[in-house]
Amino acid sequence: MKKENLLVFDIDGTLLDSENVHQTGFVNALHAIGVEFVNTDWENYTHLTDSYIAKENYESDVNRGFSKEMLLQFEAAFMKLIRDCNVTQIAGANAFLQKISTETNYAVCFATGSMLLPAKLKLTRAGIEYNQKVLEASNNYFTREEIVNSAIAKAKNYFNVNHFKRIISIGDGIWDVKTANNLGLEFIGIGVNNKEKLKNVGAQHHFENFLEFDETIL
Repeated sequence: MKKENLLVFDIDGTLLDSENVHQTGFVNALHAIGVEFVNTDWENYTHLTDSYIAKENYESDVNRGFSKEMLLQFEAAFMKLIRDCNVTQIAGANAFLQKISTETNYAVCFATGSMLLPAKLKLTRAGIEYNQKVLEASNNYFTREEIVNSAIAKAKNYFNVNHFKRIISIGDGIWDVKTANNLGLEFIGIGVNNKEKLKNVGAQHHFENFLEFDETIL
């Protein structure tokens, strides 16, 4: 079926119940590369991505520039720390993805603030079937807007589409709403933790999980 529209999925907290695993691994990976104090007030960062927050903490605490080599060292430490993690999917996530992909004119892609290798590991552990060719993470970008734009570009290339009629971002955090607004995208909220916060920043649709998702809004 020809794909005319696109769903852009966040990963942690949206497809995966993985935020505790992710945040614990993230903080400990920073400790592993020499950062003693980590500011965990996530919502106060200019950009909520692993690469940006790691850079900010490293440069502030270690007082040295955060190189590409250090980013890769951080990712390797992150992977080592979560290699035995237990991650589950948000209820109905994989079945929803497969149905959308095979039965509708919507393409799907993935845009995460996570580092790439940890994101792929978590998806696999949770039993999410995904195409890594349409997955973008924070290895090469500091901002969520850049990550989402890159994921959309990958989807256009993969599905051979010059222009998607509708592009809908699906996420669980207020940063996901703000990113969608900045890029002029529609937004649908998922999850239980930030429901009121999402509504307060303009999310018109929200579902606790994918079993409750009303596909008629697509």
